Amino acid sequence: MQRLLIDRSTLDLIAADAQDFLNVLTASGLHQASAMMLGVLEQLQADRANLLDERGDAAQPPQPT
Repeated sequence: MQRLLIDRSTLDLIAADAQDFLNVLTASGLHQASAMMLGVLEQLQADRANLLDERGDAAQPPQPT
């Protein structure tokens, strides 16, 4: 499946909505759906880490302090 190119702000908005939806699923006790949605959120985080920043470099994950 071909992936669409989106910018970081759009991906952040999608991830925030996905997190809200995950919270609703979890609160509703829909555990199987919650597990699937958690997988979606993990993929969104991986996609965000691989986005190119404005200079064209891949985004670097924050370094532990």
